[in-house]
Amino acid sequence: MATVGIDLEFLKQISDVVSVGTACGPGINLLKSRFGDGYDSTLVSDGFCLFQKKGGGPGRLKAVFVAHIDEIGGVVYGPEATGGFNTRVWGNHPSIFANAELQAFDYLAQDGSGCIPVTGHVQGDGADARLILDGDGIKPYRTVYTFKTEASFGPDGDTITGKALDPRMTTFSVIEAVRRLDTDEVGAMIVMAEECAMDVARKGVHFLQKNSPDLQLIVNADVPWINNIGEGRLDLPAIRIFEGRNFIDPSFGIRTVDHLLERGVKLHLSAAKSGSQTLLFTPLASTISVALPSDGIHEPSYTMSLTGVERCVDLLQALGEEQLAGRLH
Repeated sequence: MATVGIDLEFLKQISDVVSVGTACGPGINLLKSRFGDGYDSTLVSDGFCLFQKKGGGPGRLKAVFVAHIDEIGGVVYGPEATGGFNTRVWGNHPSIFANAELQAFDYLAQDGSGCIPVTGHVQGDGADARLILDGDGIKPYRTVYTFKTEASFGPDGDTITGKALDPRMTTFSVIEAVRRLDTDEVGAMIVMAEECAMDVARKGVHFLQKNSPDLQLIVNADVPWINNIGEGRLDLPAIRIFEGRNFIDPSFGIRTVDHLLERGVKLHLSAAKSGSQTLLFTPLASTISVALPSDGIHEPSYTMSLTGVERCVDLLQALGEEQLAGRLH
């Protein structure tokens, strides 16, 4: 059973909020509200938002926790000759969206109040398959869309089912760990467009390289499908020292896992078939890749463990504490 450390109302909100590509105004504003007036936010359009306890400035940062806020979905292109609009799809096959309830919103929207219902159908076969979108209020090249699913909690008290659990459960973990640590030496960098344009994270890398000379630790947290991570457990976060063929500071990761296990932190050492934006940040500082698996991925609805989410928050908090105390090396 999940313990009282998780704010279920906010967990539902962060799953339900819409943010696709770099159209992340609704998600970023929800996080700004969560952090409140005690935190500064540095927003770089079409890039990221950095949250840090007020007063310190990025030069004070010694550790940064990274997650992304965007979910899978797509963007509308021009009109289709036979009706509706052509679209660009990110994150899954067009048929997944055609068979789901969808919602759309303007690229510059700052909240979800203007979402409109839309429907899709597939045109073409195989690699030529396209999602054609229909609905009132669609604007070519500036309407984005995603699933319309309301998150719910299982009767066992230990599961959440919804859309966008990848990445939102690790986004939640990052921001809650930073709030618990309550220091201007640890920040949360929430990146956009990881699901469709991973290089967008380079804006965050460049910012930290210019403005945070004392940075010692980067932790990127993301959600892989449980079948893509070795010995994956829904209730247990992992430190993955390999993402596909990419090395994520394996020696440092192994030492860190040994140290945290001695402290009693719930986690395991692993590697993943899939990757995240972690590799982009490795030149900046010693880097850790945290993974919290899901039962299903990139679908209208799938499930994760609340125990796993809370343990992920605990793991991130422990990483921050141990780094600030000089016990990670």
